[in-house]
Order: sequence, then structure tokens, then C-alpha cells
Amino acid sequence: MSGGRGGRRPDPTVDAAILAAAVELLAERGFDLTFDEVAARAGVGRTSVFRRYATKQDLVLAAAEQVTIERIDVPDTGSLRGDLGTAVARVYSVFGRDDVQPLARHALAAAYQGSEGGTLLRSVLGRRSDLVTEVLERAVARGEIPDSGRALLVADLLSGVIMARLATGVPLPEGEEADRVADALVAAAGG
Repeated sequence: MSGGRGGRRPDPTVDAAILAAAVELLAERGFDLTFDEVAARAGVGRTSVFRRYATKQDLVLAAAEQVTIERIDVPDTGSLRGDLGTAVARVYSVFGRDDVQPLARHALAAAYQGSEGGTLLRSVLGRRSDLVTEVLERAVARGEIPDSGRALLVADLLSGVIMARLATGVPLPEGEEADRVADALVAAAGG
């Protein structure tokens, strides 16, 4: 959020209403939403939206953070396989949620058109890469792999399964299938 431009502090209930409206509209219609539609859905004036978000991209990213870009922590389980298994389970549980899937599908489709979806997708993928780098660096410190140089490849594989499944409407891996994904990530990491 841009935090306002001076004067009174923004009303947190208005902030929440605007973000909730934006999330709903993004899930319903994708990135073609307008500030007027968000304001109407939130039950606030158009200026309330503009005071908080200078651009539609700012609004879209703030709304998306409500449901998709939350920080996913992976505790140190003591092994690369354990850490990657936990990462798979946690990342897939977020992207498997009913409130996230429509937004993620719209972001994926819009990314190819160079719109706000591309910015959102880059942000999400950047966070996944950071998560994987952290996991691989722990594995290096434990002596399980020689270096974390394959972090981008592992992050791409983790995210690639999400994108392929979202694009085709096939549910994200769970159980044994998720375990096989984690095994493939360990192999890709050099473990």
C-alpha cells in the first residue's frame, strides 16, 4: 500500500474493504478491473482508492499479497529432502486454495500480455526462488550438496508444476505425488 499522501491516517476498515473488493474482482474478471469498480464493490468513494494506490498495478499487487504472496517459511528439518518436502507441501497448499487459484490463473494469462499479471507473477516467482535458495543454502551448510547454484532451476521446477496444473485445471500434487515432486527437486538440487 502506498500509505496515503498526508493528512488523516487512512481508515483500516476502508483499506480492508478496498483490498477485499479488489481480490474479489481480480478472481472474477482478472486484471481488467477499474478503480471505479473497486470503489463501488467496496462501498467507498473513488478518491478513497486513489488516495491509497497511485496506480492500478499498486492496487493489484497489494490485493494479491492478501492471498498469494504471503511469506512461506520452511523450517530446518535437518535434511534437504525434509526441507523440500515441507516447501512443496506449503507452497502447494497456498496455491491450491479456492481463493488463490482464479487469481493465479489470471496472473499467468496476463503475464503473457505484459500487464499487471507479469509484475505479480515475477514477484511470486522471486519469492519462491528466495525460499528455495534458503533451503539449498542450509543443505550446503549441512554438507548435503556442494553449492546452491541450482536454486533457480529448483524454484522453476517447483513453480512450473503449479503453472502447468493451473493452466490445465488439474489439482496440485498431494500425498505420494507431492513426495515424488520433492524427490525430483532433491535430484535437481544435486542431492
